[in-house]
Amino acid sequence: MSKKAGDMDLGVLGQQLVNGVANGMGYVLIAVGLTLVFGVLRIVNFAHGTFFMLGGYFAYYAISLLGVHYLLAVLISAVLTGMVGVAANQFFFRPLRKEHEFIILLSSLGLGILLTNGGELVFGADPKYIASGFSDEVLSLGSVTVTQQRVLIFVLATAALAFVYWFIKRTRYGKMMQATAQHPEGAVLTGINTNFVHAYTFGLASLLAGLSGALVGPTAMMFPTVGDWAVLKGFIVVVIGGLGSIPGACIGGLLLGVVEALGGGYVSQGFAEAIGYLLIVLVLIWRPQGLFDISRSAAK
Repeated sequence: MSKKAGDMDLGVLGQQLVNGVANGMGYVLIAVGLTLVFGVLRIVNFAHGTFFMLGGYFAYYAISLLGVHYLLAVLISAVLTGMVGVAANQFFFRPLRKEHEFIILLSSLGLGILLTNGGELVFGADPKYIASGFSDEVLSLGSVTVTQQRVLIFVLATAALAFVYWFIKRTRYGKMMQATAQHPEGAVLTGINTNFVHAYTFGLASLLAGLSGALVGPTAMMFPTVGDWAVLKGFIVVVIGGLGSIPGACIGGLLLGVVEALGGGYVSQGFAEAIGYLLIVLVLIWRPQGLFDISRSAAK
């Protein structure tokens, strides 16, 4: 192999790795939200992907109707999606807290259908593109070319995850989340208002999904059923990393993003879409509990 061909191969590999890490960070934000809701509320939330969809649409309308800068639109989108999450917990999940887990799971499916169809009614069925000036600007790192939008996804997602870690580990509210996740009855006996903990945990999880939608939106198109894709990717990640483990969600999301990018670059895009299912099969055979022990709470 010539030196020029070797450099080209390394350039293609580097390009796919960069793309995969950027895509993976979007997956991580979705999966961490799923993990938080499961770890603290013990809810497998199939409606989680719709918050990704709402985040994208909120950012789109903040830019197109209010004329705000993209970065401010991302902030507005994340906050609004978090508020919708708090309302969803209050009106859909809190009344069912003592019901069987299967009923709660079905309720999450119903909520997802409601939000998806409501989104189609309100936003329309036509795909929408989130305008971001960062999508048109390109950075060249040797033979690797990356848009500023992908860099922004990585930077803001990393900052959001760092904030979540700090919030859980260093703040009073985070310690309340840990206590509720580890022993709900004991948390109540110590005077913790678990209903309040559930509310802001669900809001934080929804905020992360909305942030992912607002960040990933400029690299794709937004449409009401995009939440189905998002929740599927999220569940693939949490199965790989271990349901209930934030480190597992982070590693699983990056792993899925990188492997999909490599598969799409070296094999075919159709194969890339199947890689997530292949990873699930391999993980379930080799390590059914995921890469990280699922007994770990999401708040640990």
